[in-house]
Amino acid sequence: MVAIYQPQGKAREYSEFALNLYTGCSHACRYCYCPAIMRKTLEEWTVNPHPRKGIIKQVEKDAKKMSENNKTKDLLLCFMCDPYQSEESAILTREALEVLEKYKFKAVNVLTKGGTRAVKDFDIISRNGWKFGSTIIMQNESIRKHWEPGASVIASRYEALKEAHRLGIHTWVSVEPVVDPDEALRVIEDLIQYVSYWKVGKLNHNAAIERTMDWARFYKDVKTLLGDRPHYIKKDLQQYAKALAS
Repeated sequence: MVAIYQPQGKAREYSEFALNLYTGCSHACRYCYCPAIMRKTLEEWTVNPHPRKGIIKQVEKDAKKMSENNKTKDLLLCFMCDPYQSEESAILTREALEVLEKYKFKAVNVLTKGGTRAVKDFDIISRNGWKFGSTIIMQNESIRKHWEPGASVIASRYEALKEAHRLGIHTWVSVEPVVDPDEALRVIEDLIQYVSYWKVGKLNHNAAIERTMDWARFYKDVKTLLGDRPHYIKKDLQQYAKALAS
């Protein structure tokens, strides 16, 4: 088993290396791509999230090897689960972060919908100059309950980002997958002064909903709103810039 791996495809746009601590995720997001990858239903993927067997021991092994080979590049926690989906997962995540600190990883990115559950680890994130990110694609709680029924409320995610910003931590927000362009724009407006970097991407794997969206307009609105603030627009959304130019 390998714990720290190089993601492929669209995920590679986010990070060169990644680490998944859990199998399954209690957030049960309706847009999650993991069940399809693992050939499970959403219910099967979310009913019993559990730590990967021997994961911390394997993280130590991989981190040591990468450190010896001077390959401690960008590392994301996590793609296939949420590092703060529960109190149990938060304990495991801190253990993993301590291992990465031990081997002097320079660029660790935490991405979560766990809200303030992550605040306990801001000490280790801050002293290492690592980055804290949250996935936030909507402002409205009713919409959140539909799409992300098991995830933290939006207010908790806002609070965590603001606290990280107050502590001088590099903050970033993943506005992806966008299920409601207007909601996504409201998130950017709400948090623009607290976020160091933005990553924005469209909804995928749901053609019925995707076809109802004016992605070219959304692309233009995002570019206008963010201006020269540091941001990255994923390739699947970038293509709609061509529609504006034509």
